Formats: sequence, structure tokens, C-alpha cells
Amino acid sequence: MKDRSELQRVVFQQTRVILVRDLSTMNPNLVVGAQGMVVGKLASYTLKVAFPKVTVGVNWQDLDIVEGKTGMPTDADQPKDIPKPRSIGDE
Repeated sequence: MKDRSELQRVVFQQTRVILVRDLSTMNPNLVVGAQGMVVGKLASYTLKVAFPKVTVGVNWQDLDIVEGKTGMPTDADQPKDIPKPRSIGDE
């Protein structure tokens, strides 16, 4: 999301979002392109997003709304290239 006003379009338990930043240091399933469903709000800048294998808090700037799709995505909607686990500091 490029502007904070886009948060007004988010409907909990319905809006599907896609990651635009690689968060695989938190979990190897959180790569660019992973889709999840917004299930709540943790703070003013953090949304609680349920992915098929994990639920995490993600900054609203790291997400984009998937137009035309609602509900929980399946494993088939996820990127096929899951990276190998890495530790913080690896490049």
C-alpha cells in the first residue's frame, strides 16, 4: 500500500493481501508474492495477517491489496520458490 488511506479499504476476515517485501528472515514462507488474509489490527501501523502456514503482524507498507479476491488463500496461491532458511545478517 502506498498511502495510509488505503487502510480504509481493508475488511477484517475478507481482504486478501500480498507481500511486497521479503520477510523470510521471520519465516521462510514469507517471501515476496505470498498471499494472506487480514484478520485484525495489532497497532496503528501493523496488520495481523493469516497466511496458510503462519499468522504474523506485518507493517501496512509491506502489503498490497489483492483486487477481486477475498477470503483465505490456499497453498496453490503461494509462490513456488520457498528459499532455504537463513539467519538475520545473511545476504
